[in-house]
Amino acid sequence: MADKPVEVNTDQLRTAAGTMNDVHGRVNEVVTSLTNNLNAKGYPWGHDSYGNKFTEGESGYTTSSKNLMSGADNMSSSLSQFGSGMYDAAKKIDDMDKR
Repeated sequence: MADKPVEVNTDQLRTAAGTMNDVHGRVNEVVTSLTNNLNAKGYPWGHDSYGNKFTEGESGYTTSSKNLMSGADNMSSSLSQFGSGMYDAAKKIDDMDKR
């Protein structure tokens, strides 16, 4: 297989990074809004035997809710890191081309 040069359009990479950062912002707003609304509502189930069966345990509402929110926070953080990495890559490529 012949080696082929890698071509990168840094303007397009920056545009994609901006889009990624926009997505991060929107996802972060949704996660923050959801967290605030859930916290404002307080504990969602009665403190009775039926409510406890629904909320407790490894697959109960409480654990599932925490895992879901943690996953959403991680996704938002990853989107931000991807956008930053794309900007950094574009800058490094431009700097290499100036040498």
